[in-house]
This record gives sequence, C-alpha cells and structure tokens, in this order.
Amino acid sequence: MNIVLRFSRQPIHQLCMFIIGSMAGLCTLSGLCYWLISRNSESYVYTMTSATVTLFGWAMYGLQHMMPAHSRYSKVVAPALIFLVIVVVTLYNPLTLQQMWVALIFFPVMLSLLVEYRIYLYGAVLFLLYFVCFQMLGPNFTPYGETSSIIMATTKGVYALGAIILGGIVQAAMYQYKANADAASFQKQKQQVINILESFISVGERKTQTSRKEIGEMSALLKALVHAYGGLKVQEWEIDLLSLMHFVSRVKLPDYMFEKEGKLSEFEYEVVQEHCYMARELCEGIPEFQEVEKAFLYHHEKIDGTGYPFRLEGAQIPILSQMLGIVEVYLALTTPRSYRQETTSKESLAEIKKLTHVSFRADVVEAFGKVID
Repeated sequence: MNIVLRFSRQPIHQLCMFIIGSMAGLCTLSGLCYWLISRNSESYVYTMTSATVTLFGWAMYGLQHMMPAHSRYSKVVAPALIFLVIVVVTLYNPLTLQQMWVALIFFPVMLSLLVEYRIYLYGAVLFLLYFVCFQMLGPNFTPYGETSSIIMATTKGVYALGAIILGGIVQAAMYQYKANADAASFQKQKQQVINILESFISVGERKTQTSRKEIGEMSALLKALVHAYGGLKVQEWEIDLLSLMHFVSRVKLPDYMFEKEGKLSEFEYEVVQEHCYMARELCEGIPEFQEVEKAFLYHHEKIDGTGYPFRLEGAQIPILSQMLGIVEVYLALTTPRSYRQETTSKESLAEIKKLTHVSFRADVVEAFGKVID
C-alpha cells in the first residue's frame, strides 16, 4: 500500500515516463518471445523497436528523478521523448502500416496533460509544422487521384486541427479545475484565519473595555474612505478582515497599557509594535492575503519616517495602511476612555488634519474629511 501511495504522489510527467517505459518493456518481452518462436524479420524489427522505446523511456524517467524538483526542464522531458518516438515511428514505420500518420494526432492530447498552456502552444505549432511536412514529404505519402487527394488532405488536416483543439480543451479544463481548487483552498484558509481571530474577540473586549461593535464601525469607515478616495482596488473581505484583525491584535498587549496615561517606556514601545506583526504571523505565505498583510504591517508608519516598525516614509507606505491608520486614530478619539472623554466627529477630524504631512498623506486626509462631512 505504501508503495502505491508513493507511486501515486509522483508528478504526472514522471508517471507518464513510467507508463511508457513499462508498456514498451512488456511489448519488448512479447516481441522477444515471438522472435524466439518464429525467428522472422518482422518479430525482430518489432522487438528492436520496442526495446529502443523502453530504453529511452526508462532513461528519461531516471533523468527526471535526477533533475531538481522544481526544474522547468523536468516537465519538458516527457513530451520531448513522446514527440521523438512518434517522429521515429512515423518516419521509420517498422510495421509498414499504411495509416501510421494516425499516431501523430495523439501527440497534442498527450502534450496537454503534461505541460502548461504556454509550452502547449509552442508544442502545438511544432506538431502542426511536422504534420504538414510529414504529409507532404513523408514515406507514407501516396499520390491519389485529384479529387481523392484533396479529400484525403482535408480529412487529415481536420484530424490534426481537431487534435490541437481537443488538447486546448483539456488544457482549459485542467486550468479551470486548478482555479476552482485554488479558490476552494483559499476560502478554507480565509475561514480558518477568521475563526482564529473571532475566537479572541471576547478577550479583546475584556482587555480594552470596548465593544466588538468597533469592528463593524471600522469596516464601514474604511469602505467609505476607499470609495471616497477612488482608484484603489480593495475587496470588501480584505477590509472586513483588517478591521477584525485590528481589534483582536490588542490581545497581544498587557492589560495595564490600555489605562496608562503619558509616555510609554522604551520597553513598552517595543511591546506595542508587536501587534503590527499579527497579519504576518497569520497570513504569511498566502498570496491572496498579501495586501492585507502589508496594510496591517505598516499601518503605524508615518510619512515623515517617525512611525514603526520599519520607519518607512512617504510613498513607501501603502495607501490602505494610511487609511487604516487614520480610521484607527478617529475611532480612538471618538471612543471614551477611563482617563479622558471622547471628542466629537468635527473635533476628531480637526486633530487628524493637524497630522497632515506628518503622519498622513494630504489626499487621504482630504478623502476622509469627505467621509466624515
């Protein structure tokens, strides 16, 4: 059972070489038995042809194993060998079959199973060129009457084009399957992250003495700000996740820091910076989370370079990070704390405007002003 599982986990291009080598090996054994019994030239040619394909198949299988796992050349070995075998068989035609050209039309379909779309296009063009040359100059080309020759050429051309189209359909189906699988995998990953964050909401409420309603408020303000700013490609789920993550990230801070007035100590300042890394800890390595990760990681950076954790400045800071930072400041000012009263919307906006060209970009502050007004 372990051998079967290990075998099934091999890449498809290696499995293809394994199957070719195994099938050709069986043909070689049957041909050898036939030759030992009959001793005629037909059995000899069949055995030598099968043995040659077997040798090439297993040699290429071994070559693929020796190549690095992610080498772009590894996947090209199998279709190159298949094309070479088809060329040799159709040109040499060891069994002297009149319709050996039919073997050619299987190549595009096999190619579509082994390579990506771009390489498939190159292979399809190469196949079409060889197919035309073979039909015109190959050893099996036989002149027919004027009418039958046209019909035969048209029929062969239709088969060749049909094989290319069928290979393209296989490629499209595989691409669609991969896209659906990736989408399902991403949805699962996203839900896992959301579930982890939601499990800490109650902890965040206890530590900060605030309500989870702040998550919805931040999400609504961010969406309105993104709309008012315009030209920013941000999906709603990204904003919702940022808002949820921002609320929960406070659980990384000690309880007393939410009540402390005055300047933080150097150690406390370093501790505060830790919450910026929550997105990286949860989302690193997931391409679809890249924008969320960057936006959250840099939302305490200031355009004058005095922010944290990396002291970025100006255009180095993503727009979405600036937006998250502004909304964070606004909600902090308009939410009552044990050591101060909340401020009105106008007073909070006035405070934020004072931070223009210091913490925030002027165009982002201007867009936020439109949201509040």
